[in-house]
Amino acid sequence: MIYHATNILKQYPRSNFSLNVPAVELKEGSIVGVVGENGNGKTTLLNIIAGELASEGEFTYFDNAISSDTDWTEIKSKIAFIPQRIPRWYGSLIQNLKLKAALDGIPASTINEYLDEILEFLGLMDYKHLKWTEISTGYRLRFELARMLIGKPNLLVLDEPLANLDINTQQKFLSDLKNILRDKNYSTAVILSSQQLHEIETVSDQMIFLRKGSSVFSGAVNDLESSNAKLVFELQVETEDKPKLIEFLKRKEIDYGSTGEYIHVSINKTDSSNDFLKELLNENITVKYYRNISKSTKRLFNQ
Repeated sequence: MIYHATNILKQYPRSNFSLNVPAVELKEGSIVGVVGENGNGKTTLLNIIAGELASEGEFTYFDNAISSDTDWTEIKSKIAFIPQRIPRWYGSLIQNLKLKAALDGIPASTINEYLDEILEFLGLMDYKHLKWTEISTGYRLRFELARMLIGKPNLLVLDEPLANLDINTQQKFLSDLKNILRDKNYSTAVILSSQQLHEIETVSDQMIFLRKGSSVFSGAVNDLESSNAKLVFELQVETEDKPKLIEFLKRKEIDYGSTGEYIHVSINKTDSSNDFLKELLNENITVKYYRNISKSTKRLFNQ
């Protein structure tokens, strides 16, 4: 087990906010996604897991229970924490990586070969002689990941790594994480927060949904559907068809809610989603977007 914690509690009396999470478990080779609206405790939880913030609870890192005698220097040497705002590097990227490698005890005679392996793995060889101001936000994140990988961390903690990245760069970065877990010859687990629900759910083995500091859901995404008596869909229709859709839903006594231009509909599991969609088309309602979110944490945002 890479990390295990129970009864996590962090209180902020001045703001009257508290984080209360019953359990977090990070297994070797796993990715855990943390989601929820802003200000609900995602960053606080990640800082606690990364050892950057003290809190109440019982914690085990790398099969070692934390106690008053714990050597935190040793623990944190195995943790790579990438905050949402990455500190700027000065000098060339390769110079910074060489410095980090030297500080991590990589022999001088093997540093170049060692770094080339990491840069090749992340597709960064062509950019290593550039400076921080000469690369995009996406490459800055990947170089920061390269820097973290030098010490062969057993736990990667990433706070909103997909923020400000375009969709292609997001996919590339998440692919990097999957490759790290699959190809590296040392045990690693990843926990990351993000607002990009679909992308995170695609790669994550487990999800944690936080609301007002509490863990509303923690488990595999597929467990979301089994815990609900209804199927939940998100759809968008042409503006002129929205009144017609609402009238149809009321007439059929179908539960619904709205978030902006999106309508969220709940139907019985015994009904067919295809039949429901056919009914909409028979009503001459033009559907622009239709997605089953029964297995997505997105449905939790509307509860």
